Order: sequence, then structure tokens, then C-alpha cells
Amino acid sequence: MLKKYFKDHGFINNIVNNKRFEISILDLKNDINQFPEFIILKNNNRFKIYNRNCDHAGGKLIRSSSDSDSLHCPFHNWVFYPKKGKYLNGVKKKEIPFKINNNKIIFKIDSLKPKIKSINSSIENNTSIKYFNHAFLIIEGKKFKFATDPWAIGPAFNNGWWLKNKTEINWLKELNSCDFIYISHNHPDHLNLHTLRKVDKNKVFIIPKFQHDSIGGLLKELNFKNIIYLDINKQFQYKNSNLILCILKSGDFRLDSGIYFSNGKFSSLIDVDTNAINFQRLPEVSLYATSYKGGASGYPLMFENYNIQEKREIIRKKNNFLKVIKIKNILQLKAKYFLPYASAFCEELDRDKFVKTNNKKLNLKDYELALKNKKVDILNIDKYNKFNFKNEKLILKETKSNKLDDDKIPAKYLNDFKTKNSAISLEEIEKYFESSRFKDNLVVNITLTNDNFLEEYEKFSINFNDKKPTFNNTYLKKNKPGSGITLKYLELRIRKEAFISTVRGKMPWEDILIGFQCKVKRDPNIFNSSFWYYFSNIYIGKNKKKYIADCNSCEIFNQKVDNLIYHSSQ
Repeated sequence: MLKKYFKDHGFINNIVNNKRFEISILDLKNDINQFPEFIILKNNNRFKIYNRNCDHAGGKLIRSSSDSDSLHCPFHNWVFYPKKGKYLNGVKKKEIPFKINNNKIIFKIDSLKPKIKSINSSIENNTSIKYFNHAFLIIEGKKFKFATDPWAIGPAFNNGWWLKNKTEINWLKELNSCDFIYISHNHPDHLNLHTLRKVDKNKVFIIPKFQHDSIGGLLKELNFKNIIYLDINKQFQYKNSNLILCILKSGDFRLDSGIYFSNGKFSSLIDVDTNAINFQRLPEVSLYATSYKGGASGYPLMFENYNIQEKREIIRKKNNFLKVIKIKNILQLKAKYFLPYASAFCEELDRDKFVKTNNKKLNLKDYELALKNKKVDILNIDKYNKFNFKNEKLILKETKSNKLDDDKIPAKYLNDFKTKNSAISLEEIEKYFESSRFKDNLVVNITLTNDNFLEEYEKFSINFNDKKPTFNNTYLKKNKPGSGITLKYLELRIRKEAFISTVRGKMPWEDILIGFQCKVKRDPNIFNSSFWYYFSNIYIGKNKKKYIADCNSCEIFNQKVDNLIYHSSQ
């Protein structure tokens, strides 16, 4: 199907810049030392230096833990062993030459800046970008029209997130008229079931070719058949148009992506809400579109390891960190226009009043102050919803329509959700967890509760440290001092209907947390990354099919993530 719609122009080109580094030998440990762009292997007085660029497809090599003797690339799972100087498949990696002077290692390294191909850049090209809601955009030019992450109606994250404003009434007609729809990742504010159930089942979707089919599996369950998997970092031309697009992956092990495209002279990076897209190797673009408000996580408000003052301080720091990162990206991209979007959600229901009161978010003024005198035009989606460009110049902004879709009220959605997910047997729960085959030194104690997390319906636990997951219809007690047992304990108080929906539909568990549907207590107070990753990206969908990239020299490895479920880091 790919060749019917897209022409493959190969991997994206990278402009190479030379950077000089001086690293003090006294600061190096006798092991693998990981830096943002390179690693230094120190073995007593012997050194080896390698860049962190994967030699296969331009990904970035990441050390999954501090005691690991290898680095992995999340694109196609190539594994590099610095001590051997080779990848798992035997391919050698070139060492970086260096010299030592005054107890410093001095060397140069190439840094990469991607540049997408452009077609007919010498002639006039028009591009329009229309904002519908949240991350739902429609981008149009001569001979192409595509949409991104449509969320137009209904809630997301088990009724925890709601669209702050109603969507323009003609959204479905416009969506069905698109040549294709791009889905960046499997979160329900981007892959929204309420919205997609109304879409023409013959519609073409383009999605990133991830290791696990976390997007395609859910689309197939909605009976979409025309799904095209695009290789990360490859350039594709849509039919005989001037549109060239490239999907870029997030710079962590989350299965998340953004899209980089050109239409003649105009280019744009839409990174949605990825962390460090393309491992922070950023191009120069006409327009940058990204999420900007923050608040898109159950952390820290739903975590009982912190008091309210600590939670507020964490949120303040997170928001400040997010703003700094976004401003840095805008300036590094040299973007002439900034489209702040993908942040149009709110906590609508009365039962989430605590979250709504305390989940402080950034606003446009925060960015206007930071970008003052930076020659960046901020496109205000509160006033306008369509932006028309001639080549790289914005020539027209169109105001929003006052004809809006008449969606069901939130209380109706919630009532329907509770009715559908009102009861589940312990036997069904036991079968669900035992069939997962997940293993970790972790015990999860779960209580199913009402809206305010106080009334308890069921209590049970799962011990993932046994040969297979062991279900118990009571809580398992924590480690006794001096017992030598080092199990981690995760206590989850989950709203009953959210739990039942997740288990019955084999939906991602991170939806429960991001949607403020559970309270969490951890012992020790660390992020249980393996659990959240497995039950959010692998053990999902009724068919639970893994997707393995077409690369016969790749290894599938356990992906351990430090900030899987957070749209911004802890």
C-alpha cells in the first residue's frame, strides 16, 4: 500500500557541524561515561571515544541503566558494546581520535542537523494550517490535504480529560475529505476512539513504524484497514504533490513521534508532545507547532508520597522546565512562527475538582514575555483557527467559526461509561494478570473505589516476582526489616469503571494515571518504569500483536524508561 500513496526518498539528510570538546580525565569514572553527544570508555589509563549516533539509521544510542555494558538504539534496536567496539550484529563502530593535554581529553565530534528534501522550492507554494481542537490540525496545499491526531468529541483518559472548547461543526466532513490522517502515538487525546468511530473506515492512516504496534493494533480494532507504517527518519513524497514528510521519534523510549514536512520553501516541525524529538537534533523550519501548557500527567497530584506543598512545588518546577525547553527549541529551530497547540484539555467533572484547582498550567503570556524581541510570531489559536502561508510568509489569519458541534454533555458520557463498566469478577481479573506473563520484583496492591477514592469495592494484589504473575484476593504485606527480600510495592486506588474498561479492552494502563483515575503510593518512592511500559505498550489490544521492524540484524530488548508516562519529566 505504501507505494500506492508515497514515494520513498530515503533517510533524511543531515548537515554535519564540527564541535570541539575538552573533558577532564579527573571527572571520568572507570566505566562507560555517557554525555549528550558521545561516550567515553575509561579503562584505567586507556580511553575510547564514540559518538552516540547509531550507524544503522541515525538514531541515538542510549544506555538503559547505569550498570549496563551496552547501549541501545530505539529505532531498530541495534545494540552497541563499547568495550568490544562492535554492535551485536558484528558491525564495527569507528572510534573518535583524541589527544591528551594537561589532564584533559581533547577531540572533535560531528553534530547533526536534519534537513528535509524540498520540491519545487523555486516556485510559489501555498500552505494552510487549520486548527480544530487540541492536537487536531488539517494541513493543506496543492494536491494534498492531511490531518493530525483528531480529537473532536468526547473525553479521553477514562473521562479524566475533556476538550475545553467545542469543535467546529464541520469537523467530520473536513476530516473525511483528507487524503490521510497521521496519528503520532496511542494516547487517547491523539488516538481518540469517540472521534475515530465516526470516521470513514476506508480512510488512509499513516503511523510510525514502532517496535510494538501500539497504534496500528487499536486502529485495526476500530476496523480501519488502510494503515501505512512509515519508517522513522525516512522521507516520503505524497503522490505527485510537493509534500515531503518525515516522521521523527521522541528522544526517549516512549513510543511517541512528531512529523517534519516541507511544501516547497515552507517547512514545519510538529512535535506534538514528544520529549526531545529526534534526540534534540533539530532542523531549521518556518513553523514550529508543539504543546505548551503542561499539566498533562497524574504526577504529582495523584501520588500520596508527597504532601500538597511538595506537589505544588513540583508542578511549579515542571512548568518552568517545560517553558525553558520549548523556548530553547523555538530558538534552535530558528522558527519564524510558533503555533502553541495540543493543550486544549480541562478537568471538567466535579469529582476532579481537586485536580482542576491544583493542576496549574502555563499560558500564552508566559511565552509572549519570554519571546519578546526574538522575532517570532506567536499564532494565537484562541483568536484564529486558520493560518495561510505563501511560501514561508504568513499572508492571512482567519477567525474561528461560531458554528460548533453539539456534543453530549460530560455527565452523559460518564454515566454511559459507568453503566458499560459496572462489574467484573475476580476470576476475570486473575486471568488478565496471569496471561500477561510480566515479571519484575514488584507487588501491585489494587483497590477498586468510587469517584472520591474512599468507598472500596474490591481489594487484591498481584505478585510479579514469581515464575508467573500470582493473583491474591487480599493485599500482600510489605517487606519485613532484615528479611533480605527486596520487593517493590505499588499501591493503586483506582476508580472501578476505569479499571474494568482498561482490563476488558486491554487498554494502556498509563491512561488511568494520566487521566487522574487512580491514587498512587510507592515503596520505595521510585518510578516503576517496567510495569507502566509493559502494560501500556506491549500487553494491550485484544490481539496483543508485536510489531517488529523489518531489520534482520535487530535485537528485541527490554526497554526501561525513566519518564514513560509523563509529558514532562519528573
